[in-house]
Amino acid sequence: MTEEQTDLFEDDTRDAPADEKIRQALNPQEPKSFFLFAGAGSGKTRSLKDALEYLAQTFGVELRQRGRQVAVITYTKAARDEILRRVNHDPIFHVATIHSFAWSLVEGRNNDIRRWVLERLPAEIAKLHEEQAKGKPGKKSDERARKIDSKGRRLTDLPTIRTFTYNPNGDNFGMDSLSHEEVISMTSEFLTSKETLQKIVLSRFPFILIDESQDTLKPFMTSLLRFEETYRGRISLGLFGDTMQRIYPHGLPELANCVPSHWRQPAKIMNHRSRQRIVDLANAIRADYDGRKQRARKDREGGFARVYLFPNSELDRASAEARARRDMATATCDDKWLVPENVKALTLEHHMAAYRLGFSGVFEPIDKVSSFKTSFRDGTLAPLRLFTERILPLIEADQEGDQFTLMALLRAYSPLVAKKNLENEVADMDSRLDPVRTAVKELIALFEGAADPTCGEVLDSVAQSGLFEVPDVLQPLVGAGLEDDDKADEQQSALRSFLGAKFSEIAKYKEYVEDRSAFGTHQGVKGLEFPRVMVMADDESARFKGAAAYEKLLGAKPKSKTDLKNEAEGKETAIERTRRLLYVTCTRAEESLALVVYSGDPTAIKKFLICKGWFTSDEISLFN
Repeated sequence: MTEEQTDLFEDDTRDAPADEKIRQALNPQEPKSFFLFAGAGSGKTRSLKDALEYLAQTFGVELRQRGRQVAVITYTKAARDEILRRVNHDPIFHVATIHSFAWSLVEGRNNDIRRWVLERLPAEIAKLHEEQAKGKPGKKSDERARKIDSKGRRLTDLPTIRTFTYNPNGDNFGMDSLSHEEVISMTSEFLTSKETLQKIVLSRFPFILIDESQDTLKPFMTSLLRFEETYRGRISLGLFGDTMQRIYPHGLPELANCVPSHWRQPAKIMNHRSRQRIVDLANAIRADYDGRKQRARKDREGGFARVYLFPNSELDRASAEARARRDMATATCDDKWLVPENVKALTLEHHMAAYRLGFSGVFEPIDKVSSFKTSFRDGTLAPLRLFTERILPLIEADQEGDQFTLMALLRAYSPLVAKKNLENEVADMDSRLDPVRTAVKELIALFEGAADPTCGEVLDSVAQSGLFEVPDVLQPLVGAGLEDDDKADEQQSALRSFLGAKFSEIAKYKEYVEDRSAFGTHQGVKGLEFPRVMVMADDESARFKGAAAYEKLLGAKPKSKTDLKNEAEGKETAIERTRRLLYVTCTRAEESLALVVYSGDPTAIKKFLICKGWFTSDEISLFN
């Protein structure tokens, strides 16, 4: 074996002891809990897959005979689907998102659920009454009044609800429906208070493995840790993750400190993704957080990292970023930097991506509604799916002259082509299709001459012709115009505003949620990797203020009183949140990375970056 081959073999096997420690913990007769530290590019998902393969090969027969399963909890549906694919959908693995898993534990416990809701509703109503008494008349007051009425009706209906429902993949409406927050809260409570449920979990799941454990909802993670402590030696709770990559505020901030000292705590130190320069930068960013360091592979030497500092008064962001791409193309001798589609641009938040990609009219009103937020961001919100999964594909099929796809869409989704409406009129089938042709023609006419109608105009056309079914929540808005109704609730007001957006934004929104755009956020790309990455740090964009604190992190602004207070109380600060965000985005890069920063004091940031050893002066370009 040559020296080079030896180096590569050592890189491939350097973290093997960590995987061995995990296997040793996965024994049904003597289960042990563990927390695997796996930094960026370390192969965390591979370790999880290897652990699952080991369980299937070693204990699969035993688990099947006893009707037991390995629970694997993921944060996203995409991660769930990927793990299911990797284990070939083996039924001994119960792979689910956190909300789906929680619901699987409490579904059907209708009496317990009813009592739980009944214990909380009166207090929630009383709090609203108290706020109403103190508040002034206006929209907020009207909204509270609607909530009081809704919760009051729910309280009255509780005794008559036989079965509670919940959809972990979308929105939940109706008196018998439970919210995402309710399901997580009640499951967390039941898991530590109801012995019957505890015994069911113990008998069914000897192993509970959690992917991206740092982002698992705090109340649920806390209850799992307590559950494990109560039944130590009878269950293995396995946590996979990296606290530096916690990107959601509802995770358990002190997770690493909550893990008992007697747990196995294997660590992976390799970064198999990025070249040396990018790994060095990641280590520098992390130095003031926990000091953990990673190693790059021997065959991943070199790499490029550059910073471009612009004044935040720079109004033409697109030109500034194009300038950075041109410089990166020269520095890296890689002309693919000149083509925006070849560069993964990472922004701070979904808001900023929506603005950059041109679908703010769709994003801003809908994302403000907490009950819409989850399904809106993953593309499953029912009112939006009418546009993204029915109307948009039909318009695109017509514009491309694809009559086969157009008819397939109509057969699948249009009531006008429903089999029951046509089966009795076979002899006159052609005339029976006339309403369909008319409906499609009227819809297509809205787009003639490159016209860009509003979503409201498109909705009115579809509703009036009956071309597609309109979700109940949109029915009151058909033909209602865009003027806000003071009596409308939060959801109706948001949807009314959304209907004023141009229909062209729908395609951009769909492209974004399906990750087909050049832009992404730190939430959407964790675990992914790209050859060329540009990270945009832009605190001063007015509509995104508060999303991050790059200027504080990079030395251009002092800490606020709130930051100092949080530090003194041991609480997380905006600076630490931003450090994690920067770490996650920068470590997506495989070959080259450009960090574009807009600041009120670019010179101060340059000084900070050099003093901290994050970048050399040759790697920093400052523009005034």
